Amino acid sequence: MKSNIIVYILTFVLLNSCAKDKGNYDLTAINEIEVQELSEDENIDVLLGEKLLIKTTISQKDGDPSQYGYRWYMFSDAYGPLIELSDKKDLDVPLDAPIGGYTLMYVVEDKRTGITATREQYITLVSKYGSGIVVLEETVKGGDISHIGFDGSIYNNLFSGANNGEYISVLQSDLKGFYYSVGEQFQKPIYLFLTSKGENTVELDPETYEKLEDFSSMLATPLSKITELDDILGQPSSNAVYSIVNGVVIMGSSAGDSPFLEAELQGDYRLAPFVITTTAGGNYIAGKTNFIGYDEKNGRFVWYSGFYSGHLKTYGTDTSTPGAFDPNNIHKKCVYAGYSNDATLYNWIMKGPDNKMYFYQLYPVSTQNAAKAYAEIPASANMSDARYFASSTSLPHIYYVVDNKVMLYDYISNTPRVVYQAVSGEEITDLKLSVSRVPQYQTGYRAIRTTGKLYLATYGNNKGRVLEFDIAGTGGLDQPVKAYEGFGKIKSMFYKEKM
Repeated sequence: MKSNIIVYILTFVLLNSCAKDKGNYDLTAINEIEVQELSEDENIDVLLGEKLLIKTTISQKDGDPSQYGYRWYMFSDAYGPLIELSDKKDLDVPLDAPIGGYTLMYVVEDKRTGITATREQYITLVSKYGSGIVVLEETVKGGDISHIGFDGSIYNNLFSGANNGEYISVLQSDLKGFYYSVGEQFQKPIYLFLTSKGENTVELDPETYEKLEDFSSMLATPLSKITELDDILGQPSSNAVYSIVNGVVIMGSSAGDSPFLEAELQGDYRLAPFVITTTAGGNYIAGKTNFIGYDEKNGRFVWYSGFYSGHLKTYGTDTSTPGAFDPNNIHKKCVYAGYSNDATLYNWIMKGPDNKMYFYQLYPVSTQNAAKAYAEIPASANMSDARYFASSTSLPHIYYVVDNKVMLYDYISNTPRVVYQAVSGEEITDLKLSVSRVPQYQTGYRAIRTTGKLYLATYGNNKGRVLEFDIAGTGGLDQPVKAYEGFGKIKSMFYKEKM
């Protein structure tokens, strides 16, 4: 009985002690440091090489600023190493790092107590020349490169300025480039090349236009002869890169910080200068091909798949389920190849020995069923003398230039029409569409997709211009929405989208 009484008393004491506990658990850290937000904006764009200035506001009860330590650093979205910036209260330093997204960190420490406070801010390091239209032009002194920013800014003499006053031999020169998907991890997704007839193709720094190395440095086995790059493009669904060099396919599938082309595809062929890399558009396609080319030597289409090692292949010969044409028997000159308004169909324009023009469309399989569509193009298209082709990926249209007019060929209806006549006294010297090279699920993982603008280079009265058009829903062009001036004769343009 006595033991029970003791238990009751202890229970009563414990319950009452809990009930009387009126402690405050919403405590504030002693000497807590408070740092205001570094910016009202979620993201800050900073030009490469320019100073980033951030003034900070710090508060602390009974704080002594003379005892504070500061640290500014940033790290990239590509999981690169930390970049230390400053040990001052306010940030006032030029940023020199690969372009791209970064998280900026600011740490304040009270050295007396070890208490710290941290703020972070997202920033994007951009270049004046990171996106826009690259222009290869003739000047009085020689070929040079200018850049048109999407904000309308024009920068001239960039190649000569970046290469100690050197100029380009513009005769039969061109700008080529491609998107390297793995490069996003290293913040170098766009590769740009300068090709000149009879000279080795040279890689250009896409941010400064400084000459880097010859294209042959990307080859596992450099060629003993002049290396002229005909075309190059990445595979949208993998790390593979396909190039045509001197009519031969050289490919690679490196996951490193730069593309590396290991293998020359074997076979008896000489390809037209057009790389087509394919997509399944998000669907399963049995017997899918990854690359399609046109063999000018033997007058036939050829293909390659990663499942077949080392050789270009010809199409199947079983005609029990024929396509629209025999892909092994074309025997015409290829003048253009490009992407269509269907992610899984690819367009080719051919010129016959009689100067007649023909349209071919292929599906990415290795059988006769690859031959999707065929048409003889009407003579009214006047396409046999055409230059500067470009395909829309939103409409069934191919643009081209003939007789100083921009023509539109609708390959569904097999009809041509004029959409723009150049101003009297001006010559059209190039045509490009705005494009994105970043594959997206919503667009069937296309290697290239157009984004609604057309750019036309013209030359007259010793002055070069670039005219910008909005493409209408019908594919037509109205008057230019912008005109960029101050150039020599433009030989080539390259559209470099913002990543």
